[in-house]
Amino acid sequence: MRRLFATLLAVITLAPQTGHATADGPDAWRVTGVASDDVLNVRVGPGTAYFVIDALPHDARGVQMDICVPTVTRDQYFALGPADQAALNAYTPWCLVEWQGVQRGWVNRRFLTEDMD
Repeated sequence: MRRLFATLLAVITLAPQTGHATADGPDAWRVTGVASDDVLNVRVGPGTAYFVIDALPHDARGVQMDICVPTVTRDQYFALGPADQAALNAYTPWCLVEWQGVQRGWVNRRFLTEDMD
């Protein structure tokens, strides 16, 4: 549960909330955890119930993250009661991404990591 909260808090903290560059988060992300013979599905909405509209290669780099959901501020999170915090932590974060200058759609956050190079 702590790891899920840490991931959610990282998404909230690191994902830019506007189109402007920030010094608070990574400049870019890369695809991770996808087999070399597979792709990362990009969907029209934040979840597997939405259809696939695009795909990112298993080794895509320079991915831009526009926003992730669910999204709450740190203060909002800590204002929630334990049951609501647990419910929020149960959600899988999905992020709206751009790649190669084109908005692609939504991907599961667990397949993105900071692009350090």
